[in-house]
Amino acid sequence: MLHLRHYIARLLPLLLAIIFAMPMDSFATPVPDPAPRTTKTSRKKSSSSSRRRSSSKKSSSSRRRSTGRRTYGSGVGVAPTFTQTETPGGVPSTAKPLTRQQEEARKRRKITVEKPDMELIKQMTLDPKSEFYFPKLMAKYNRNDTTMTQEEYRNLYLGYIFQEDYDPYRTSPYSGVTDELREKKTHSKEEIDTIKKYAELTLRDNPFDLRQMSFLVHVLKERRKDMSAKIWEYRLEHLLGAIKSTGTGEDMENAFYVIYPMHEYDLIQLLGYEATDVDFIEPGYDYLTVRPSEEGAKRLRDKVQPGFYFNVEFLTNAYEDKHPEILNEPEDPTLTNPDDLPAEDPDPDDLPAE
Repeated sequence: MLHLRHYIARLLPLLLAIIFAMPMDSFATPVPDPAPRTTKTSRKKSSSSSRRRSSSKKSSSSRRRSTGRRTYGSGVGVAPTFTQTETPGGVPSTAKPLTRQQEEARKRRKITVEKPDMELIKQMTLDPKSEFYFPKLMAKYNRNDTTMTQEEYRNLYLGYIFQEDYDPYRTSPYSGVTDELREKKTHSKEEIDTIKKYAELTLRDNPFDLRQMSFLVHVLKERRKDMSAKIWEYRLEHLLGAIKSTGTGEDMENAFYVIYPMHEYDLIQLLGYEATDVDFIEPGYDYLTVRPSEEGAKRLRDKVQPGFYFNVEFLTNAYEDKHPEILNEPEDPTLTNPDDLPAEDPDPDDLPAE
C-alpha cells in the first residue's frame, strides 16, 4: 500500500502539468458553424450547375437507351423492340471503349453471310469430339446460354437435318389445336394458358417451329411474363439469323438454306414480303414470287425484289432417305398424260355394218 501511495504521489504532478499545458478550447463543446449565407449570385450559379449536372445525366441516360435498342425477329408475326439492357445476356451500349465481354456480345449479334458447307456441318454435328456436336449445342440452347455464337446457332439449325428424329414434313399433333384462338386480337387468361400449353408441346416435338415460337412470345407478353417472352425472342432472333447467314436469296448460287419448307414463308415475312407463288426448280430449289407487305413497302421503298431462292435439296434428300417407300411407290395411272396412252380398240357396236 505504501508503494502505491508513493507511486501516485510521484505521478500526480506530471498529470497536472500536462493538463494545464493544453488549450482551454479543447474542453469546450463544439458548436456547429452557422449556415453560410447564399447570395443571389451564388444561388444562380448553384442552380445553373445543378441544371448542367441533371441535363448531362439525362442526356447520358437518353443516349444509353437510344443506342442500346435492338429489334427482335418479326418474321413470324411478332415485332418486339426493347432496350438491350433488358435482353438476356445483353450488354449496355456506352461511350466508353467496349470491354472484352461487350465486344464478344457484339460479334455474336453480327450476321456474316456465307454459303454453308453441308458436308462439313454433317461431319461436325455428328462427331462427339467436335465443339459443334449437336447434343452439346442443343444442351446450350435449352439452358438459354447467351454465349452461343452465330456459328453455333448455324450448326445447331442446319445440323438438325442430319439427326435421327428429323423429318421435314412431320406435323405435330398439337400445332393446329389453337388455330382459332390465335386469330383473335386479345385473349382471356384461360385462352392464353391454352395457347401457351400447346405451343410448348409443339416445340417439344419440333424445337425449330418458328411459328409456334412466335405465338408463344405473343401470349407470354400478353400474360406479362416478360422474362420468358424475351428468352423465346432471343432464340427466335438467332434461329432466323442462322437462316439469313446462309445467303441472300437473289439467285440459286446465293439461295437461303432452310430445314423446313414453312421457314421459307417465315423468312419472307421477316424481310417485309408476302409470297404470291412458288415454283420448284431442279435439282432442289424453291423460288418464291413475292410482293411487299403493307409495312414492308414503307421500309423497302425502291429496294424491292421480285422473288427469293431457297435451297431445299438437303431436306428433300433427308426425307427420301427416311422414307424410301416413297421412291418405290407405283405411279398413279390417273396422273399419266392421256396423249401417251395407246389407242383403245374400237367398240364393235360403233363399227359400220359390213
